Parts: sequence; structure tokens; C-alpha cells
Amino acid sequence: MARPRAARDAEAAPGLRQRWVLAASSLALAMTFVDETVVGVALPTIRDDLGISVALSHWVPNAYILAFASLAAAGGRFGDLFGTRRMFLLGTVAFAVASLLCGLAGSGGALVVARAVQGAAAAAMLPQTMAIITNTFPADRLGKAIGTYVGAASVALAAGPLLGGLLTEHLGWRSIFFVNLVPAAAVLLIACTVIGRQPVGASSGGFDGWGLVTSVAGLGAVVTALMQSGGQGSSAVGVLALLGAGLVLLGVFVRIETRRRVPLVNVGLLAERRFAGSAVMVLCAQFSFLAAVIYGAVYVQDSLGLSPSAAGLAMLPAMVPTVVLAPAAGVLSRRFGARTLTVAGAVGGALGFALMGAAVEVRSYWPFGAALLVWGMSIPFIYNPAMSVAMAAPPTSRRGGASGLLEMCLQVGGTLGTAVVGATLLSAHSGRAPLPGDAFATGFFLTAGVLAAAALTQTLLMVSGRPAGRATPP
Repeated sequence: MARPRAARDAEAAPGLRQRWVLAASSLALAMTFVDETVVGVALPTIRDDLGISVALSHWVPNAYILAFASLAAAGGRFGDLFGTRRMFLLGTVAFAVASLLCGLAGSGGALVVARAVQGAAAAAMLPQTMAIITNTFPADRLGKAIGTYVGAASVALAAGPLLGGLLTEHLGWRSIFFVNLVPAAAVLLIACTVIGRQPVGASSGGFDGWGLVTSVAGLGAVVTALMQSGGQGSSAVGVLALLGAGLVLLGVFVRIETRRRVPLVNVGLLAERRFAGSAVMVLCAQFSFLAAVIYGAVYVQDSLGLSPSAAGLAMLPAMVPTVVLAPAAGVLSRRFGARTLTVAGAVGGALGFALMGAAVEVRSYWPFGAALLVWGMSIPFIYNPAMSVAMAAPPTSRRGGASGLLEMCLQVGGTLGTAVVGATLLSAHSGRAPLPGDAFATGFFLTAGVLAAAALTQTLLMVSGRPAGRATPP
């Protein structure tokens, strides 16, 4: 006997609501990730249009990632204290306003400040998405929902350079920021309609204000010192003093976090070998990702003379494998062990960057594109297995903190990648444009070394650990 239509509609309604919640969360994730990569292709055009120096132009991507990295953990904690829905809506509105300010910026300084505000807004918005999805989906559908959510990130990262190139060439560089207003409006409309008010967490333990201050100040000082180290007018003493101060502040931050009952970041997780190795791999993979996407796009324009849209297409060999090979990474990690796969991925990525450095000397796109493909095929075999190992390492009660710390490692890796490679370019060039090819070669070889070091670190951590990828009780 057929069930009444009202009963069928009642069952369908929660499923429809869940799909809209997933759509809003995935769109928010894609929006923030696109803004990490979209500026790489536009950077030479922004530099020329605003008449800014090469040194200042490097802060256009870095201000966003630095603010994102510094405040992501605080954003998650604010969601616990004030409600995830409230923080999600506030972050989305702030992101839209900051995007508008980026597009209207009349100077390099104004653009950098607006990008920092945009990164802070992303830090308020993005940590709430996973909590909203977890609170919305039942356990039997949560895995599939998270898979869709992560897939949105992969597509966004792949689409960023191409979208940035097309918009910059046909509508101007300001359009790469104005376009954010459309998905932001869609996210707000969906969120206000279908996302219910989430329960506000207990505020016992308070907010770790000193942890936030020391982490932001320490990371900001380190990144600024690395960026200044490439400037030909920078004082070595000043750079070293700033770097030392940043490292001291980060040390104070770690000490604070180990003593807090409710820490901003659970740094104690790094004492677990599997988690520590995975965190290193994720950080170094993101270091290489931002170095490839931002400075690879600058290279093909400055040194090979490609247009912005052609540069976006030229970066596809690095981006497409990330999307295509991600499912295979999960299958292979179960067969061979996740940590073994991450080491192989890091070695392959190091080879790809070494080939990029060699290809720069040839002054032709095709060998450079082939090197991008080698790197792009390797990177999916770092992210997915490493994150799986990291999230399986701590007990269930600590996985929320583990997720926040991993997100921080991702953003810090991207920040350091843009800072270190940017400083390498600046050390060989004090004018505005174009950047010399040998500086790019040095930056790419340096990134190859970072990935090789990550592979070595993970190998050493594997010596006494159980094989990852096998079933281990949390």
C-alpha cells in the first residue's frame, strides 16, 4: 500500500534541507580557496596597474593567507562561544565587504589591507562549515557529505588560476574580487533559510586571548622577516631581530597552549608521531602548492610573455591531477599504507619542482608544463593520506582540535611558501618587472628541497610507528 503523500514529503524535507546546507558550506569553502589562488595570474597586471613594487605586490596574496592562518583557530573557538551559524553569517558578510574593498582599492597599500581583512573574514567563516555539516547530517550520510565538501575545495583550487586569468584579461583584475559578491549573496540566502541555530558551546575556560595575540604576532613577525630578507634595502640585523622576536613569540604561544585548560590550539597533538608526521607533510605540501600556483603563474607571464588567460590555461597541468587523482589516493593508501604513499608523493613533488627549476633555463613552456604535470600528479598522494592518518591518530574526543590544528598547518604552509619564494625572487631583483628567470629557478629548487625534507622527516617518523592505512583503534 502506498504511503500518504504527506509522509513522503516529511521524509524528503530533511534530505532537501541537508543538500542545501551542504551547498552553502561547499560554496563558502570554494570561495575562500579560490581567493588563495586566483590572484597569482592577476599579480603582474595588478603590479603594473597600481604602479607598485615587486616587494609590495607579494603581500597581495600573502596578507590574505597570513590573516587566514593566524586567525583560523580563533574563528573556530568563536563559533563554539557564540554559535556557528552566527559566526558563519558574520564571516560571510565580512568576506563580501572585504572583497568589495579589494576591487575598489586605489593603491597597493589599500589592497593589501583589504586582503588581510578578507583573510580574517575567511577565518571566521570557514571553520564553521565543518561544524554545520556535522550537526546537520546523520552519521550514515556524513562521510559522503564530507567527500562532496572536500571535492569542492579541489575544484576551487584547480579553477582559481584559470578563472583569474579569464577575468583579468577580459574584465580587468578588479573583477576577480567583485565576482565574490555573487556566491557570497547565494551563501547568505541559503544559510538564512535552511541553517538552523546551532547550540552554543559552554564558555568554561574562557577565550585564550594571550594565545591569539602571541600566535598572530609571532607568525606575522616571522613572515615579515622572511619577506624582508629578499629586499635589497633591508638591514640584515633588523631582519634577524624580527625573525628572532617572531620565533620567541611562537615559543611563548606553545608554552601558553600547553598550560591552558581550554587552549586555542591543542599543540599537545604534535607529540603523537603519526599526527606530527602528517602535519609536517600537509604544511610542506601547501608550501609547494602556493609556490607553484602563484609564482608559476607569474613566471609564465613575466618570463614567457603569456597573457593572463593563457597563463591560467598554462597552470592546468598542475591543477587538474589534484581533482582527478584524489579518489585513487584513498584506494592506494588503504593498500600500501598512507604514510608510505605520502613519502612517495613528496618525493614525486620534489622531482617536479626540480624539473621546474631546470625548465626555467630552457625558456620554453612545454618542459615547464611537463614539470607542472609531474608535480600535480604527486600532490594528491600527500594531502588525502596525510589527513586521514592525522585524523585517525587522536582519540575521538580530541579530533575537533586535531582538525583545527591541521587547518592551521595548511594555512601556515601556504603563508611560508609565498613568503620564502617571494623573498627569493626579491633577492635577485629590486625593480618592478619583469622578474628574472634565474630567481624563479632558485625558488623552485628551494621548494623541491622543502618537499624532500618533508619526505625525510616522515620516513624517520615511520621507523617506530605502526603502518598507517591499516585499521588502528582511535
